[in-house]
Amino acid sequence: KSPGWDGICADPVKAACDCLVEPLLHIVNLSFIHGTFPDDLKVAQVVPLYKKGSPIELGNYRPISLLPLFSKVFEKLI
Repeated sequence: KSPGWDGICADPVKAACDCLVEPLLHIVNLSFIHGTFPDDLKVAQVVPLYKKGSPIELGNYRPISLLPLFSKVFEKLI
């Protein structure tokens, strides 16, 4: 899977999971307590994904949104 605009890939985060659990838990808990979602995690990078047919026709592409990795983590917890 592709990283979001922040460039963070899942593999290094998974490898450092033990070190990241406490800080992430703290951030998630603060988010729940204050009823907010960090603004930076709301931003997606939209890129065209080629489907089929002529590559010069715009209709042969569909947009996909690349979200920051930690945005996906937050969404799974909510």
